Amino acid sequence: MTLFVVAVFTAKPGFEQKLEQLFRGVVDTTLREEGCISYQINRDIENPRRFVFTEEWRSETDLDRHLAAPHLQALAREVPECIESSEVLKLTKLAGGAA
Repeated sequence: MTLFVVAVFTAKPGFEQKLEQLFRGVVDTTLREEGCISYQINRDIENPRRFVFTEEWRSETDLDRHLAAPHLQALAREVPECIESSEVLKLTKLAGGAA
Protein backbone atom coordinates (compact mmCIF):
# COMPACT_ATOMS: atom_id res chain seq x y z
CA MET A 1 0.00 0.00 0.00
CA THR A 2 1.35 3.42 -0.92
CA LEU A 3 1.71 6.42 1.36
CA PHE A 4 0.09 9.75 0.55
CA VAL A 5 1.38 13.04 1.92
CA VAL A 6 -0.20 16.48 1.92
CA ALA A 7 2.03 19.28 3.14
CA VAL A 8 0.65 22.81 3.54
CA PHE A 9 2.91 25.84 3.92
CA THR A 10 1.79 29.45 4.38
CA ALA A 11 4.35 32.02 3.33
CA LYS A 12 5.08 35.09 5.38
CA PRO A 13 3.84 38.22 3.59
CA GLY A 14 6.39 39.24 0.98
CA PHE A 15 8.04 35.78 0.82
CA GLU A 16 5.62 34.21 -1.67
CA GLN A 17 7.93 34.41 -4.70
CA LYS A 18 11.00 33.20 -2.84
CA LEU A 19 9.09 30.26 -1.37
CA GLU A 20 7.65 29.33 -4.76
CA GLN A 21 11.15 29.39 -6.27
CA LEU A 22 12.52 27.20 -3.46
CA PHE A 23 9.68 24.69 -3.82
CA ARG A 24 9.92 24.55 -7.61
CA GLY A 25 13.63 23.87 -7.24
CA VAL A 26 13.12 20.42 -5.68
CA VAL A 27 10.35 19.03 -7.89
CA ASP A 28 12.34 17.57 -10.80
CA THR A 29 14.94 15.95 -8.55
CA THR A 30 12.26 14.49 -6.30
CA LEU A 31 10.32 13.03 -9.23
CA ARG A 32 13.43 11.00 -10.12
CA GLU A 33 13.80 9.56 -6.60
CA GLU A 34 13.29 5.87 -5.99
CA GLY A 35 9.81 5.27 -4.62
CA CYS A 36 8.30 8.57 -5.77
CA ILE A 37 5.01 7.87 -7.53
CA SER A 38 3.83 11.47 -7.73
CA TYR A 39 5.01 14.80 -6.36
CA GLN A 40 3.25 18.06 -7.05
CA ILE A 41 3.39 21.59 -5.69
CA ASN A 42 0.19 23.62 -5.88
CA ARG A 43 -0.82 27.14 -4.94
CA ASP A 44 -4.14 28.04 -3.33
CA ILE A 45 -6.23 30.16 -5.71
CA GLU A 46 -8.00 32.00 -2.90
CA ASN A 47 -4.91 32.44 -0.71
CA PRO A 48 -1.77 32.80 -2.85
CA ARG A 49 0.40 32.68 0.27
CA ARG A 50 -0.60 29.01 0.76
CA PHE A 51 1.34 26.26 -1.02
CA VAL A 52 0.19 22.63 -0.96
CA PHE A 53 2.33 19.62 -1.82
CA THR A 54 0.48 16.46 -2.83
CA GLU A 55 2.70 13.38 -2.88
CA GLU A 56 2.47 9.64 -3.24
CA TRP A 57 5.30 7.36 -2.13
CA ARG A 58 5.77 3.63 -2.54
CA SER A 59 6.55 3.29 1.19
CA GLU A 60 7.37 5.19 4.35
CA THR A 61 10.99 4.11 3.87
CA ASP A 62 11.03 5.90 0.50
CA LEU A 63 9.54 9.01 2.09
CA ASP A 64 12.15 8.91 4.86
CA ARG A 65 14.91 8.62 2.25
CA HIS A 66 13.40 11.61 0.42
CA LEU A 67 13.35 13.71 3.58
CA ALA A 68 17.02 12.89 4.21
CA ALA A 69 18.10 13.65 0.61
CA PRO A 70 20.53 16.54 0.15
CA HIS A 71 18.10 18.65 -1.90
CA LEU A 72 15.42 18.35 0.81
CA GLN A 73 17.90 19.05 3.59
CA ALA A 74 18.98 22.22 1.76
CA LEU A 75 15.33 23.21 1.35
CA ALA A 76 14.68 22.58 5.05
CA ARG A 77 17.44 25.05 5.93
CA GLU A 78 15.99 27.82 3.74
CA VAL A 79 12.23 27.46 4.21
CA PRO A 80 11.81 28.43 7.90
CA GLU A 81 12.61 32.11 7.29
CA CYS A 82 9.90 32.20 4.59
CA ILE A 83 6.93 30.57 6.33
CA GLU A 84 4.55 31.49 9.09
CA SER A 85 2.99 28.02 9.36
CA SER A 86 3.19 24.48 8.04
CA GLU A 87 1.40 21.19 8.44
CA VAL A 88 2.29 17.76 7.08
CA LEU A 89 -0.30 14.98 6.86
CA LYS A 90 0.50 11.34 6.12
CA LEU A 91 -2.58 9.65 4.71
CA THR A 92 -3.90 6.21 3.96
CA LYS A 93 -6.12 6.03 0.91
CA LEU A 94 -9.54 4.64 1.73
CA ALA A 95 -11.33 4.81 -1.65
CA GLY A 96 -11.35 6.53 -5.04
CA GLY A 97 -9.03 7.05 -7.97
CA ALA A 98 -5.92 9.10 -8.57
CA ALA A 99 -5.82 12.50 -6.91
